[in-house]
Amino acid sequence: MRAGKPSFLLTGLSYVSVVLSAAFVLSPPISENRSTTSFSSSGKVVKVYDGDTIGVKFSDGYEDRVRLIGIDTPELDDPREEVSLQAHLAWRFTRFYLLGREVFLTYDQTQRDKHGRILAFISVESVGLFNEFILKEGFAAAFFAFPFRSDYQERFRRAQKEARQKGRGLWLEGEPEEIPASRAASRIGSLVSVRFHCSRVRQSKSFIYLQAENGAFEALIPRQRENLFPSPRNYLRRTLVASGFLEEYHGRPQILVFFPRKLRVIG
Repeated sequence: MRAGKPSFLLTGLSYVSVVLSAAFVLSPPISENRSTTSFSSSGKVVKVYDGDTIGVKFSDGYEDRVRLIGIDTPELDDPREEVSLQAHLAWRFTRFYLLGREVFLTYDQTQRDKHGRILAFISVESVGLFNEFILKEGFAAAFFAFPFRSDYQERFRRAQKEARQKGRGLWLEGEPEEIPASRAASRIGSLVSVRFHCSRVRQSKSFIYLQAENGAFEALIPRQRENLFPSPRNYLRRTLVASGFLEEYHGRPQILVFFPRKLRVIG
């Protein structure tokens, strides 16, 4: 299947390169911001700001923002719905694979950007070099606006080419594969559409939960976005299809739905 560019690249790669390259100017190395003896190249991911920026608590207790080298994902607050949707998918992908995990950081020519964020390659036991992995799975675009090691640049190009050719992640055209709720547990960590019968609606301070029978699956509507959706009562005892990144919480498969068009009523 041939796939086009993710929408956040459609504004023009030349424009993106010019604007973003300005953000990655040479800055003092990490050792000049912190003492060499106290700096650690390993830590735990305690925050995921978006698809390409995380918060790391290093083994010495120090916390800092880290921007992943060689990749780019769209901004969560982009006013264009399609771009914002892609941003949320990239954010959930990075959060799923990195949040709470121990990671190893390596650095290149520029150690911090002008915003003070550490620039790093992130390795995690489950998937190896995450910067490459997110490109291979199609949830980020390769980003070469500033220099870094040439062997990684070639690997990142190959990873993006593979994702694009196979229509993975943000390169997918159309809706993801549709599966029944009974199969959701076997597809954790993937982009899918889940069909389910909404047997219960539950509400908390943070989310509205649309739950399938027997707890096989649930779709979550964030409270801060509920005004975009119909009343939760409209979903009760209806057959629904929720599309997005499939995660797991307390043993239950779930998809966070940020836009109404990703939660369809069938019939």
